[in-house]
Amino acid sequence: MAPGPLRRLRPWLGTYVAVEACLDDAAAAPPAIEDAYAEIAAIHAALSFHAADSELSRLNREAHRQPTPVGPHTWSVLTAAVQLAAASDGVFDPTVAPQLVHHGALPRPHGPDADAHASWRDVELLDDHRVRFHRPLWIDLGGIAKGYAVDCAIDTLLRQGARHAVVNAGGDLRVAGPQAHGLPLTLRDPADPARHIPLGTLGSGAVATSGEFLLGRPPGGEALSPLVDPRHGPRHARPGSVTVIADQCMLADGLTKIVALLGTASLPLLESLHAHAAILEAPDQLHITAGFRNTLGHPRPPGTTPHA
Repeated sequence: MAPGPLRRLRPWLGTYVAVEACLDDAAAAPPAIEDAYAEIAAIHAALSFHAADSELSRLNREAHRQPTPVGPHTWSVLTAAVQLAAASDGVFDPTVAPQLVHHGALPRPHGPDADAHASWRDVELLDDHRVRFHRPLWIDLGGIAKGYAVDCAIDTLLRQGARHAVVNAGGDLRVAGPQAHGLPLTLRDPADPARHIPLGTLGSGAVATSGEFLLGRPPGGEALSPLVDPRHGPRHARPGSVTVIADQCMLADGLTKIVALLGTASLPLLESLHAHAAILEAPDQLHITAGFRNTLGHPRPPGTTPHA
């Protein structure tokens, strides 16, 4: 009989990261999981907005003065961020960090103030993994960096011989390899966190969910969403969430922001990237793109969202 899965849970990336792996050689599973966590730690160190010594922080301090070299992790995530920004015409924009800093969701980084007119178009990717900013700006890659870390952890486990692997980083999740019955997926109801809504089962692929929990409440104002619209700034919080299924977790995470801001106008982009989405709105309104339920093993059209 083949060995069962080995599971570990550790705090990384501002959340808890669960890693599960099955290897034919049971003794090889613990070091494989250690290697996966080491990859996650390296990505965290390179792309942390909070750490002054991260590559990302160095970019935010120096890249407007001169081309700045970065390592492969930072280059990969920044390249994906610029591509998503271009594909969405700036609806996804990694340079909205100043607004998050202003509302207390991120700490103010060391170095010059960001130019109020800066955008993703001021980020230039040069040869030899060098980056140049056309004006001072602050980049935050937290969401898609988390998805990228999940992808890298899965790739590490597969290279180590895992026949089945699952990595879950606080709502960014990817499954690789066969599983007898698929991985059950549920959504936490944003209007009632104690309630969970079943979506179906995922055989393989990646899922990311982004919920509009509170960013803050300005004096005398309404609660703000953590989702920043680059065109209009922070918007009022609302009970809802977006879930995206894609081949890669980094892509799924980035698309959640685009779907949340564009709604049905995001459908052409989703289709071009072979991704599927579900938008949950209170009370019990679940809007699903074609293919979402098929991917999760429910070919019939959705009706009223079931209660857990």
